[in-house]
Amino acid sequence: MEDREREKKENVYAGFDRQIDRRETGAYKWSGGRYGLEEDRIIPMWVADMDFACPEPVATAVKERAAHPLYGYTVRDQGYEAVIAGWMKRRYGFEPREEWLAFAPPGVLYAIYTMLRILTEKGDGVIVLMPNYDPLHEVVTKSGRRLAESQLLIKDGKIEIDFDDLESKLAGDVKVMIISNPHNPSGRVWRREELQRAAELCRRYGVFVISDEIHADFVSQKYGHTAFPSLGEEEALNCMACYSANKGFNLGGLQTSTLVIADPEKRRAFDEEMGIGQTRLDNIFGITATRAAYSDPLCEKWLDEAIEYVDGNKELVYDYLRRYVPEIRAVRSEGTYLMWLDCSALGMDGKELEQFFLESARVQPCMGYEFGGQGGSGDRFVRLNAACPRTIVMAALDRIKNAVSGLRGGR
Repeated sequence: MEDREREKKENVYAGFDRQIDRRETGAYKWSGGRYGLEEDRIIPMWVADMDFACPEPVATAVKERAAHPLYGYTVRDQGYEAVIAGWMKRRYGFEPREEWLAFAPPGVLYAIYTMLRILTEKGDGVIVLMPNYDPLHEVVTKSGRRLAESQLLIKDGKIEIDFDDLESKLAGDVKVMIISNPHNPSGRVWRREELQRAAELCRRYGVFVISDEIHADFVSQKYGHTAFPSLGEEEALNCMACYSANKGFNLGGLQTSTLVIADPEKRRAFDEEMGIGQTRLDNIFGITATRAAYSDPLCEKWLDEAIEYVDGNKELVYDYLRRYVPEIRAVRSEGTYLMWLDCSALGMDGKELEQFFLESARVQPCMGYEFGGQGGSGDRFVRLNAACPRTIVMAALDRIKNAVSGLRGGR
């Protein structure tokens, strides 16, 4: 029995272990001549997409649709909303009413930008839990809104919300709170009681919640994802939750997103904005891929296996750093395929730390300064993407170890 289980796992892992050359395919993560596994090139572990082939039913569905020679304007077919709602019920234990669903083909960030335009004016306060995915706070500042930061804490190697600080900021002149759920960059999966407490504070101070849940699919059943609108009717009416198959199934190039907007007036205003910009019609292949990903049982099985494989990669990183590179400490990542690494003990921050990773280690993570935070709290961190074949993870870790060893020798 154990031998059969081991063989089964090895067969599953073979697909994720396979190295696929993405160069010369327009892949943002691997674009340009600087990236590769060769000694003189840099291993890219930055952009939040996976180096795994998407599940076969998705690829097949896209190929079959591509075989039809007309690619004109496309509407979502009958039953599409039911597929989305059914997926959320199975994976999150939350089934939104189909009429609550709205769509933003350009993607989640465009949806957030649109809702900010609807709810706020220039100069209005928008609070973001920091550090956070940089476009989530840049959309605030670049649209002329005022960014109010609530600094997250690290306790016992785990990201926590500072609720006292959060309440003090919400009590100020703030109209909207943006939260990434799960948290990007750390991979922290917020618990129901944490989200409930944040939701109650937002209702108390009249603050609307935009919950970026684009990474919700990539959460193991061990933790489970809590959808913000699942907290209760009042919470659902006071939020817009943002979803996409992009992260879970590696479909970022197809640019689709689904929004849950329970408040009918806000949903009407949102749909009107989509119509004004002529962005109401989905990408033809995005519709096809999302329907396959969320309805074919083989795709759901593939997702569970991908999560298990990446969890193994994360454990490898924890163990390797603990043994060989104690100067770098990994914050515990509970969901997503992202890891938040504390490099404080290296004695570098910001651009100097970036130079060390690129020139000495020949590895490119996302640099922590991009994610912001009061007093430059992210400057001493990097975000590592663990969604790649294990051989690439090991190669990157070996390079980091050798680079840190060189630092030790020079001191």
